[in-house]
Amino acid sequence: MLDPAEHDLQLNQLSSLGHRAAHYLPMWRDRAAVAEKKRRLSRDTFNDLFTEGWLDLLSPRAPFTSTGNWPILVENARTAARACPSTGWMLALVGGHSSIARRLSSACINQLYHDGPRQLFASASTSVDSLLSFEPEGVRVDGRWRFSSGIEDATWLMLNAPCPTHPGNADTPRFLVLIAVSEVETITSWDSCGMAATGSHDVLPRGLLVPHDRVFALHEMLAQNPNALACDYIDRVPLTPYLTTSIIGPILGCAEGALAEFVSAFGGSLPANDSRVAEQAAHSAAQLHSAQLLYDSLITRLHEAGANDRALDTQQLSQLKRDRAYLASQCVQAVHRLVEKLGASFLVASNPLQRHWRDIQAMAAHRDVAWSEAMQVSGEALLQPSTNDAP
Repeated sequence: MLDPAEHDLQLNQLSSLGHRAAHYLPMWRDRAAVAEKKRRLSRDTFNDLFTEGWLDLLSPRAPFTSTGNWPILVENARTAARACPSTGWMLALVGGHSSIARRLSSACINQLYHDGPRQLFASASTSVDSLLSFEPEGVRVDGRWRFSSGIEDATWLMLNAPCPTHPGNADTPRFLVLIAVSEVETITSWDSCGMAATGSHDVLPRGLLVPHDRVFALHEMLAQNPNALACDYIDRVPLTPYLTTSIIGPILGCAEGALAEFVSAFGGSLPANDSRVAEQAAHSAAQLHSAQLLYDSLITRLHEAGANDRALDTQQLSQLKRDRAYLASQCVQAVHRLVEKLGASFLVASNPLQRHWRDIQAMAAHRDVAWSEAMQVSGEALLQPSTNDAP
């Protein structure tokens, strides 16, 4: 088990992880409006993220650590999102994909990094016509794949879906395929009001044949592997809880940034005609303080489990999903309250608080923080006696 003194030291280190990213906040804040209009982050921002090593914290080329880089990634994403939620999203979501790449075979990793260390891994969701089909030379990828955040700046695309014609289909629910972004067509389809700068467009592989050495059983890539020859726990633990929890960083950071913009809007003085502004500001601040404590709890639970090579059980996973959804809901409510109190004069698209409001609604719509499913599963576990507890 993790020594208590070591645990306290790691928590103290985690609290200061965002300090280096804080140096970039004025620049990222200045670029945010332009990035939203262009619907993608600037090359300068990607240079920042790569130069400082944040997009490579979980990559196969990252230095191994005994305590794990996952909390550092999430905390820096939280810090970045205070100025530009799309930058935080790129760190947490797209930057997190490299934790999958590091679990691939050495031969595949060498292919991925053949052209240099600066590689960015995008993903995409299936649509009704997304299709994988087996052939002797590889797996054919066809159809439209949706919401590929960062695709315009990515070098590799990770897709996963069932492949009914694959010989291993009976034992493999979904297959992971890796495709060079240069081999797919990007469809300019991302017109969301929120998180516009993530450039989450759709992609078309158009019958692309992916060789078998870049096709993997997804469940094996995400599974616990206690025998992995690496120091970082991200290589040994079940990966899914870490991948799906990373977005709490930019969600919380976005809400924190909204509160900062709200305070800035008054320039240090209270409006004479509305005595409730201070009350509403305090209410949102208290709500975000509660969300911050929940954030710390979520990060600590996963970090301690990883550091002790322990997989979360079914109940713990249910609580993890419940608390992620609750955190997202509290952040949305806190920002909504602030937007309501600013009044009509602030209802312009260029207002930074309005951008945070648009962005946090888009982030909270992500399936990993979906309210209904998370609460239903957690509630059913709470109300129905577990058969595992029966004598």
